Amino acid sequence: MEQMSKYTLKFKEKEVEEKYQAQSYSKHLKPLFYGILIMALSLNTLQLAIIAQKDNLVIPYINMGFIVICLVGLYIMYKKEGLTAKIVTITNAYSLSLQFNFTNTTEGQEYFIYGSNFSLIQAVIYFSTDFDLSCPSLLLHIIFRQTSTILMAKKIDLQSLALSIATAILISCVLYICNKAQRIQFLMTYQEDTINKQLHKLINKPFSKILYNEKKLQIDVQITAYQDQFDQYTNELCFGCNIRNFIRNCLINNMSLEHAIISGQAKFDETFEVKLQRKKIKIRLSQYNIDNSIILIQESVQKDPIQYKKVSHIFEQSLLKQFQAIRKTPFSQQFQFGALSFLMLRQFKIKTVNIRKLIKNLMTIYLQSKKIKLNFNGDYTIKLRTYGHLMKIFLIQVFQILQDLEFQQNYLDEINVMNLETCLQIKFTIIDQFSFFPLYLRNYFIEQTAPYLLLNPLGYNLEFQFSKILPFNDLNQEY
Repeated sequence: MEQMSKYTLKFKEKEVEEKYQAQSYSKHLKPLFYGILIMALSLNTLQLAIIAQKDNLVIPYINMGFIVICLVGLYIMYKKEGLTAKIVTITNAYSLSLQFNFTNTTEGQEYFIYGSNFSLIQAVIYFSTDFDLSCPSLLLHIIFRQTSTILMAKKIDLQSLALSIATAILISCVLYICNKAQRIQFLMTYQEDTINKQLHKLINKPFSKILYNEKKLQIDVQITAYQDQFDQYTNELCFGCNIRNFIRNCLINNMSLEHAIISGQAKFDETFEVKLQRKKIKIRLSQYNIDNSIILIQESVQKDPIQYKKVSHIFEQSLLKQFQAIRKTPFSQQFQFGALSFLMLRQFKIKTVNIRKLIKNLMTIYLQSKKIKLNFNGDYTIKLRTYGHLMKIFLIQVFQILQDLEFQQNYLDEINVMNLETCLQIKFTIIDQFSFFPLYLRNYFIEQTAPYLLLNPLGYNLEFQFSKILPFNDLNQEY
């Protein structure tokens, strides 16, 4: 369905036409009218002053009429802005009378310069008003000029007449093309804005419309709906900063979602999973073809798996005192570790853990074999800043599994610790590595702590990669 009239180029929908006229008034007509007003009043007032010195009161009526029309037009525009285009057109038409504002003493070159300048000003007005006003105005001006010239010259110049007709056709075509293009551009912007406003009704989930700004080298956030439902949202930041932080902190295939979008490695039109601190989030990206922006939709968030309540602080302190009173034996310490695992499972305190000391202590408590090789690769002071309680709980459960395997004649041969740039790698070498996995996967404490500690899931080579990268929010809450 055609959105515009074929001949007048007006929009068929009244609401769209009114919005276009309002934009045209604020961007084009209002500044243009004030410019013409200042210029016309200044030049005509100056002309009146020059003529008054010559004691000639015949010609100034044209100049005085121009001043009156400008002042009346200003008053009407102040009262009703919708008539601005018509006022500008009438003012433009009255400027034709200036053709008679010359005497026989005017030099030919001066007459030509004045005529050229008036034509350029009129052309500016043609292109600033709508086609249904500019085209009739153009034809009126050409007919008036040609008729006046014929009457004043008392002859018909066929070459001049042909040039006027060709000029009228050419400029009318150009005015039609330019005005149509301007209206089409407005219509596309209007439709885009309308769609943007309706997106939150069409997408009943948290989403954001984003676009990578190559000049600023950042992602611009255009619109956002249900922004407070995006993970890590905070009122202390603007909505754009919140979305940018969300995109920057989400990880996919060991790279940030921001980098994946900018480098073109992100998946579109399908749901995929990203990691954000201790959560897994399903999102979807869709290409918005109108302006090449991207719509990011947060499909779902996997909440923190630990949902049980914390044990009361008084009960915790009571148990700690009882444990301190018990005589320390490997068996009693194993019992204490089991009980403390329940108490500390919800503790996300950032601590510096002495890995060498912790591993040696656990070996003494849980393992009987004295032939185990402990290799720190020359680094005898390995320490790791991580969730201290969770780290201890995790390694306690690992050594508990190793103890169970030792009872089955599946002995631990070596523990190899390597301090890498992004993680601390601890590799356990046992006789039958595959028997470790069933016990590892069924362990409740490992299931609850592994997502917060390990950089990558455990493989069959039993290389535990403990991440050195901690969430920024947790670092601010360290103890």
